[in-house]
Amino acid sequence: MGTQALISAKWLANMVKRNLVGPSLRILDTSWYLPEMKRDGKKEFAQTHIPGASYFDIDVCSDRTSRFDHTLPSEEQFSDYVGNLGISNNSHVVVYDASDFGAFSCTRVWWMFRLYGHPGVSILNGGFRNWVKEGHPATDHYTKPEPVKFSAKMNRDWVKSFEDMTENITTQQFQVVDVRPYARYLGKEPEPREGVESGHIPGSKCMPFYDFLDEDGMMLSPEALKRFFQKAQVDLTMPLSGTCGSGVTACHMVLAAHICGAPGATVYDGSWYEWFTKAPKEHIATGISSKLCTPPRWYRLRQPRNSIMAAQVRTLVSAQWLLDAIKNNRIGPKLRILDASWYLAKTKRDPRAEFAQAHIPGASYFDIDECCKKNAELDHMLPTSEHFSEYVGNLGIGNETHVVVYDTHDFGAFSAPRVWWMFRLFGHKTVSVLDGGMKHWLHNNNPVTAEYSKPEPQEFKAVLNETWVKTYEDIMENIKTKQVQVVDARPAGRYRGTEPEPRNDVLPGHYPGSINIPFYSLLDDSGKVLPSEDIAKLFKEAGVDIQKPLWTTCGSGVTACVIILGAHLLGHPEPCLYDGSWTEWFKRAPPEYIISEGQGKK
Repeated sequence: MGTQALISAKWLANMVKRNLVGPSLRILDTSWYLPEMKRDGKKEFAQTHIPGASYFDIDVCSDRTSRFDHTLPSEEQFSDYVGNLGISNNSHVVVYDASDFGAFSCTRVWWMFRLYGHPGVSILNGGFRNWVKEGHPATDHYTKPEPVKFSAKMNRDWVKSFEDMTENITTQQFQVVDVRPYARYLGKEPEPREGVESGHIPGSKCMPFYDFLDEDGMMLSPEALKRFFQKAQVDLTMPLSGTCGSGVTACHMVLAAHICGAPGATVYDGSWYEWFTKAPKEHIATGISSKLCTPPRWYRLRQPRNSIMAAQVRTLVSAQWLLDAIKNNRIGPKLRILDASWYLAKTKRDPRAEFAQAHIPGASYFDIDECCKKNAELDHMLPTSEHFSEYVGNLGIGNETHVVVYDTHDFGAFSAPRVWWMFRLFGHKTVSVLDGGMKHWLHNNNPVTAEYSKPEPQEFKAVLNETWVKTYEDIMENIKTKQVQVVDARPAGRYRGTEPEPRNDVLPGHYPGSINIPFYSLLDDSGKVLPSEDIAKLFKEAGVDIQKPLWTTCGSGVTACVIILGAHLLGHPEPCLYDGSWTEWFKRAPPEYIISEGQGKK
């Protein structure tokens, strides 16, 4: 029995409405999360799921004797498990998960059914996220299906072992595609499992799993998928094998290849977890391979992995994503929205007063002039870890909270990236920027409100990464050593010294050797961040090498974070900020270190 790999929410809703869920059609919620995510797939299923669905647990339907997570079960185990879910060899199975991506673990279960000889399986395109978005019903009611007989026959050719992968390093009989985020593939950011370091299998290519999906959580079109494979230098006419952390999201690549007409892609079931545990040091590759000498321009690190929970969080979230979260009453301890608006004094705009008049529903106000170093001579210098912990905790934010920040500036992003960076600086990686800010939110006619309820305070523990913060002394030393690129995010006129600074006691200009990329050049007319290809081009044309250390500066350490955001989206692991920026530099530096086409410093 053959079926479509993807089915729509509309199709499934029609089946549910017609009471056709039963022995011939079974729906499975396959939601699975890393333990540190503090999300319980089975518990969430008990609270809400698609009517008629059962829960499929990949940790239960596995080889429980294996030291590695959710290793494939025997044919007998699989037959018994799915038979008890009311699934026979004649059932059409539809799988989905509740991940924010739209698909995370469901592709693993889709592949498992096919692996065990059951091609009658489909994925709900867009997952539970899209199901809810389209207004289809959900329920907490569950009736256990009547058990039936299922007979599994495993296609062992579709599974690669540690020995197969080791041999392939020499023979190159098949292409290996690693779907983990690019920074983990490079070995620049940590793995989610203790004792496992990041890196990749020699000769493998990187295609992050979430780039097989669009911003709405839907699978890319066959044409877009083929372009993705082509840009990653993966030949769909040659054998393929997918790998990831533990064999789950590798199945995104298998699904994508299947949609593109290459249905025989395999999976390395042990994946990186097993590989790192067993492989000799010379087979733990890091950095850029000779076959991939620079990060691919197409690559979009929308979801960097500096921490465990960040595995489910994108750097940029869309207005539609946030609107869906609000409509589904998800704003609370697990998801907080912050209006991080801030304006220069000369604009005569009061962001706190504007917040009181209109803000995104559920948002709180984050004041960078309050959450800062007290009694400092310079504006909004970074606070201590203790101050940051107390401030954000009083906004209802804990260490497990996903934070979304935005601002109301006409550019679409001005001060929000500063607060995004602050959270990351203080060790909280589950933070996103609302792409396009309030500007794009209003353009889409999304709701605003003047109502505000102060959140219940939460405990937050901040850990400052001091290496990301640069000082006056660091900049002065770098002018002499020329070891690091410094990008100035101010407008070109202020950088050159031909247009005034917004602060009366500071003249325009720049320090020797710095590169000017005005922050707003990374934004389009709608206020959204440019595609990564365009950011990469912008950086290259300005003379910035994304592979080398990068520091940023601006007037007072705010819009420099737009540059940091852009570099982060290109996979740079640690762009740094000169917190005092030009205001401090002008006040402290000798005249010969003030480069200006204007008056300069006397």
